Amino acid sequence: MDQFVEVSKVIGMKQTLKAVKEGKAIKVILADDTDEMIKKSIMECCDHHQIALERVETKVGLGKAGGIDRAAAVIAIIR
Repeated sequence: MDQFVEVSKVIGMKQTLKAVKEGKAIKVILADDTDEMIKKSIMECCDHHQIALERVETKVGLGKAGGIDRAAAVIAIIR
């Protein structure tokens, strides 16, 4: 499940929103067990900037897929 380890990415809400707004994000991966307010912010921003959004089940699983040893609510794959 290390599918995002070798790609350029940012992890976390603030960094993801920044990457999307700056046009650096190619795709955003969002964990379903993330706080509703965070999910809404990420989904609205991706929709506004027409960035593909992928959903995964858990923050722990997303963190592992991103190659970190902690939970991650959101990861953005960047250029």
